[in-house]
Amino acid sequence: MLYEPTTLASATSILATALREEYGLSPEPLFEQAGLPAEPPETAELRYPIEKLRRLWQLSREASGDEAIGLKAGWYAKPRHFYAFGYSWMASSTLHGCLDRLARYYQLMSTASFEFEFFEEPDAYVLATRFPDKAQIPPREGIDFGLTAVLALCDIVAEKKIRPIAVELTSAAQLSAQIYSSALGAPVTMNNEIRKLFFDKATLDEPLPHAAPEIAKATDKIAEQYIDSLDPHKVASQVTRLLIDLLPSGKTDQDLVSSRLNRSASTLQRQLQSEGKSYREILESTQRSLAETYLQEGKHSNAQIAYLLGFSEQSNFSRAFKRWTSMTPKEFQSTGGKSS
Repeated sequence: MLYEPTTLASATSILATALREEYGLSPEPLFEQAGLPAEPPETAELRYPIEKLRRLWQLSREASGDEAIGLKAGWYAKPRHFYAFGYSWMASSTLHGCLDRLARYYQLMSTASFEFEFFEEPDAYVLATRFPDKAQIPPREGIDFGLTAVLALCDIVAEKKIRPIAVELTSAAQLSAQIYSSALGAPVTMNNEIRKLFFDKATLDEPLPHAAPEIAKATDKIAEQYIDSLDPHKVASQVTRLLIDLLPSGKTDQDLVSSRLNRSASTLQRQLQSEGKSYREILESTQRSLAETYLQEGKHSNAQIAYLLGFSEQSNFSRAFKRWTSMTPKEFQSTGGKSS
């Protein structure tokens, strides 16, 4: 099967909220037409195909009658909507660090054909968006959504209004410069080669009120591992994705995994070794990352987490977690998710 770009399912929750609160619309019929569930995703890492999101944006634009629905929906974004990246964002020391993380981990949110770059110019910091594959540009509403979502997240973590000092948009932007300028709170020029948001350096370098470098570092690791698991070409990534599905069943032995991947156990072992991995390392890394995420979210009991990770007993999970982090699950939660 061909690789299909995806985005975090939580993006649909943001749109659903905007449809209800901004336009007084019921999202359920639109979601049903797009082939997507209207209820919030069951897990933070759940993903939906980009093409279904494209259809949902189209239906939402038509139902609302608002060509600027993407810009308005973005303001409803919260860090909790973005899995591990959201935790990293909230724990960053400065907005400079936040936007630098966005440039590093944008694929966690979407694997569509676009990329962020964050760099310094003499008079400003610049967040640039590029679209390397013109045939696979994300939906225009989704692109607009990203512009205001970034600012909404900046406002939340800085606890004050953060706006760019200037904005440059490309010919792909279909709304007027006045509409974008009003939404983004900055002067906007159109028909540029690259989309750019320019920010005041002093503003982005100010310390943030809730900085937690240790948490940021830990969640960065989760984000990196998660993005790596999205690479359809790496054998280790294929194993990780399969393990996430198999863990609740408790059936995670290497023979089963290799057969599910249409390989012999020896072939799988050899391929993993060529990538510098072992099956045991991947299994434990996957379990640890999921365990830390579940504990940080606080939505499951330790017994439920043990089940989700494939442990037959809660005590086995607790011992494994202590071995991984030198902390018990309870200690990990009481320290705000800071692992050693």
